[in-house]
Amino acid sequence: MKRILISIVLIVSILVPALAQEKEKEQKLKELEQLEQQAREVTTPDTLVSVTEDTLVAAAEDMPGVIMEEDEEIAVVFSEGADDTSTVRIGDIVTIEETGDETVIRIGKKGVRILEDGEDTEIDFEYEDSGEEDDPGRPGKSFEGHLGGVEIAYNNYSTGKWLNNDSPIDGYLDLNTAKSSAFNIVSPPVSLGFTRHFGLVTALGINFNNYRFDGNNSIVVDGEGIVSPFFPAEPVRYEKSKLATVYGILPVMLEVQIPVSHGSTINLGAGVIGAVKLGSHTKVVYYNDGKQKDKNHDDFNLNVLRYGVTARAGYEMVQVYGTCYLSPMFEKGKGPELYPFEIGIAFTIND
Repeated sequence: MKRILISIVLIVSILVPALAQEKEKEQKLKELEQLEQQAREVTTPDTLVSVTEDTLVAAAEDMPGVIMEEDEEIAVVFSEGADDTSTVRIGDIVTIEETGDETVIRIGKKGVRILEDGEDTEIDFEYEDSGEEDDPGRPGKSFEGHLGGVEIAYNNYSTGKWLNNDSPIDGYLDLNTAKSSAFNIVSPPVSLGFTRHFGLVTALGINFNNYRFDGNNSIVVDGEGIVSPFFPAEPVRYEKSKLATVYGILPVMLEVQIPVSHGSTINLGAGVIGAVKLGSHTKVVYYNDGKQKDKNHDDFNLNVLRYGVTARAGYEMVQVYGTCYLSPMFEKGKGPELYPFEIGIAFTIND
């Protein structure tokens, strides 16, 4: 409230010289008497003061987008919100809002945002292109989620949900963990802010997974339509053998942003993720009269749709994230029961 009172004093100090140029002193004394009389008559929780257009017209004439009619009365409203928000509105021209360590002063389409963080004070100047885009009363107007960008991770799978290996993984499905990787490309996010530092964020992305087999084998779909191991004929040894999948992904998360110094934030998010299969293949590399590469493009009974949970935490554009799928990797009865997951680092580019 102290900053609001100081802001009002500053605004009045700007408006008074212009006021003196427009009217004679006698007319101003009459207006002040009317102002005092109206202020005493107001009994509502919000204090409403009515002044004539001449009180603010001098300032309004030099402000783009501010139009005032002669003899129009301007309402001055002081209010206290339940969330410790104090607001002063002077007609449709001047708005002063104080919430915690933040004060916003807006005159016409121009505004100043003052943020105090301990001994540091940050001042931002704004210009409003439309009435809704930068309205200081609009909840969550500054919220922007941390989701779009690139993600690099290790991937693997378990034999039970939530990473619980209820039974051993078949030997031919053992992975070389260090070489089993994921790479995701995620579009700039769509953010819906509930407050300035809390909101819903979603985006579209493409998920590339490489499951690098540790044994001298690949996989195929046998004559009965079941995923089975495939071993090369002697003396061939696979130098590389992997299953590669491509999925389109749609994460939807709730994100909270914890302000730290100089306007930066620590970001925490969690939510759900859905995926649809776009492609899959196996690839083997071996030496037999020279280096050979074989690819087998098949669906390998992989589930077309899958779903799971995802979470992330980080500072500004760098996030640590994890995704765990709760739907099986392969169709029921047509392959081993495995649940894929990935853990890695995300670099957002939407800041």
